[in-house]
Amino acid sequence: MSKKEIAQFKKAEKMLADIKQARVNALVKARKGELWIEENTKQYSEANNDFNVIKQDLKVLIKIKKYPFWAHIIAHTKMFLDQPIKYFTHNRKVVKDTIKSYWDYKKILKEWDDDFETTEKYIDRDYEFVNGSEKHIKKIESVVNKWRSYLTKKSKKKSKRGTKVTL
Repeated sequence: MSKKEIAQFKKAEKMLADIKQARVNALVKARKGELWIEENTKQYSEANNDFNVIKQDLKVLIKIKKYPFWAHIIAHTKMFLDQPIKYFTHNRKVVKDTIKSYWDYKKILKEWDDDFETTEKYIDRDYEFVNGSEKHIKKIESVVNKWRSYLTKKSKKKSKRGTKVTL
């Protein structure tokens, strides 16, 4: 048995170990991605609910703007008479803050949607790698086992002649 054959055999064994390690790493990464999605789904749904509330508030504000002019005069007069200081300080900011919150939530939800899609894409890719590597691992294992039995038989023949060979 030559040193070249032994080197090739050890190289094949190392390649098999590397593929198995890459498979395990892919499984770990996929599971971590699944756990990240599970952890962040609750926060995402809370933000989505807040976004829907703000969207409804904006719809109400838009609907109010479509009322006739005399309805606005009556409503503003009533608000001014009930709380004059709050009428000038608070009411002017409500629409601006609502619109700003709407766009902030929309941006956050878009980023989370992109993060979830990217994570799911990588999870699918990792599982595809795991499934594809399974048949390659079996194929390489069978070749390595055949090679091992061949080298063992060859080393037994040489050991009968007095030369010891170790794998």
